[in-house]
Amino acid sequence: MHIAQRLSVRTITALAFLAVMMWTGLLYSQVALAKGAAGDGKAYGLVESAPNGGVIGLWVIGGVNYNATAATEFEANEGPFVIGACVKVEYADTTTPFTALKMQTEPASDCNGSSGTSTPEASETPEASRTPESSRTPEASETPESSRTPQSTGTPEGDEDVKGLVESMPSPGLVGIWKIGGVEYNATAATHFEQNDGPLVVGACVQVEYRSSTTPRTAIEIKTEDQGECLGGGSGTPGATGTPGTTSTPGTEAEVRGRIDSFPAGLVGDWVVNGVSYSATSATEFKEEHGAFGNNVCVKIHYNTTSSPFVMREIETEQDFRCGGSGGSGGGDDSSENELYGLLQSFPADMIGTWNVGGVSVEVDASTELDQEHGPFDVGVTVKVHFTVDTNGVSHATEIETKFDREDDGRDDDGNGSVDGAEGHAFGLLESLPADKMGVWAISGVDYTVNASTKLKENNGSFAVGARVKVEYYLDANGGRIAHEIETTSSTGDASSADHFKVFGFVDQMPAGGFVGTWLINNTSFEAASSAQFKEEHGILGLGAYVAVEYSVQNGVNQVHEIETHVPPGAGSDDSVGKIESIGNGATAANVSAGATWNIGGVNYTVSAATDLKELNGDLVVGATVLVNSYTANGAQVATQIRTIQLDSQILLPIVKR
Repeated sequence: MHIAQRLSVRTITALAFLAVMMWTGLLYSQVALAKGAAGDGKAYGLVESAPNGGVIGLWVIGGVNYNATAATEFEANEGPFVIGACVKVEYADTTTPFTALKMQTEPASDCNGSSGTSTPEASETPEASRTPESSRTPEASETPESSRTPQSTGTPEGDEDVKGLVESMPSPGLVGIWKIGGVEYNATAATHFEQNDGPLVVGACVQVEYRSSTTPRTAIEIKTEDQGECLGGGSGTPGATGTPGTTSTPGTEAEVRGRIDSFPAGLVGDWVVNGVSYSATSATEFKEEHGAFGNNVCVKIHYNTTSSPFVMREIETEQDFRCGGSGGSGGGDDSSENELYGLLQSFPADMIGTWNVGGVSVEVDASTELDQEHGPFDVGVTVKVHFTVDTNGVSHATEIETKFDREDDGRDDDGNGSVDGAEGHAFGLLESLPADKMGVWAISGVDYTVNASTKLKENNGSFAVGARVKVEYYLDANGGRIAHEIETTSSTGDASSADHFKVFGFVDQMPAGGFVGTWLINNTSFEAASSAQFKEEHGILGLGAYVAVEYSVQNGVNQVHEIETHVPPGAGSDDSVGKIESIGNGATAANVSAGATWNIGGVNYTVSAATDLKELNGDLVVGATVLVNSYTANGAQVATQIRTIQLDSQILLPIVKR
């Protein structure tokens, strides 16, 4: 009995010691997990309590207290900030409550899986209290964060992140191998993409969260960042006396978007944005990556909250929809919504979650209307998106509908008379042409190939160097521009100046981090400076958008004066068949004036230089039978495309609404 009792005591003692050791080890691993899972000064956890009536105040996340201030950045990309939500917190300070620098909602799996729900111990000093990596001066022997090779010692339990420039990426879509800062990453269907600071394109600055236990490293999240984050800070063009890279004391800076009410001619001085006064000093950084400063222009401001009036560290122009702009009518009935015509880059298998369209991330939930009348959702398909932007800057889709599958193989695969998404037309001056007219024609800085199938019309004079012409073209499988039709004309395509030219086509590539830089429109390069104008009346600018580019040729460079979005040919909501009864203003297919009215089948249509006019089965003249695609704007039917057709038999049908 005594021996048995002694053995029991020893056993109990051993078990107790083992339990203590296991608990201690578990506690240590939980602390390590919090650091490894999210990096210095970051942690994942479930929201246990939140401030009443807003987001500023005390939060309890994963059992740890955090204080959110006016400078805290919130991103609700994975749902709202509610009790039970999984969030990632970036924090500072040495004691609780830690100061929350940034909070963003995450998928629930990030708080239930390998990322863990663990949080920093209340007594530990977070690594985030050190000088921020992005603002401190590196040692001479240190490799900058944006270009160094990520550590390969991580484990699936220790996700890491790094910033760098995109050197190559998959196409089409976003799933596949990326090369970022000289390192390869594999983006899978489970990878989360965010395009809130510009589109994911070659040259973009991105932050990639990755798992280093695989080769190549598995990308968990890839999101765009301000270009300055990858270029040592201070991107964009500073003011004449500005000092790039100026920073504010942590915790005293806030960010706001709004429209300019007034601003000083020399930029330095007093600004009024959304009725609030701000001061720009010689140290303020000015960025015009989305066009020039002007009244009613949307801007983003980083300012010091302790000064009066607020002193701006940085002010930059933004896309109009970021400030609650309508984003274009585009034939929509609700001007309060934004619209986007663009290429579908990625979307969740169950449809609910983040969709990436044309360089914009939009959130889809159970209330979103998904329309696949014109084909199934697939990567590379052109879609139309109706969306709204909430106070946290998150875009929520109210409707997404397919429009057409891009035909980038140079063929009319669906037989509708168009090479969808890979065609356009242009107005310019003839610079050179072959003696027999077969081969390459140079028209206002752009080459087009004429072959035996090209229609050549000399309706307004003969083909000669200096003649003004209109060219209808499409891209072949190699990206070459093949002329479907060239005709002489007196029209400039509604260019603002006689020495400017117009090209209509689809956006293949756009600058990283803004609108200033190189644009690729139907495989033709155009250079946009900050003085260029960007108009988004008919949808926001993005990859796959249909645009009009007004430009001039300067020292062999196609220099942009204006880029304006239009509803793509065939993407309007209405289709009808009828005979052309009249063509207003003496216009023809080659000589279209702004706002001309064509009467087709008894209906008046507004026709402009942006309208795609195709003479597939005869000329576009009075009496010709045509198929017209259009949308309604301000009570008028606006034609996106008119093409001649031949009817084998006639059946009276109502107008089809799409």
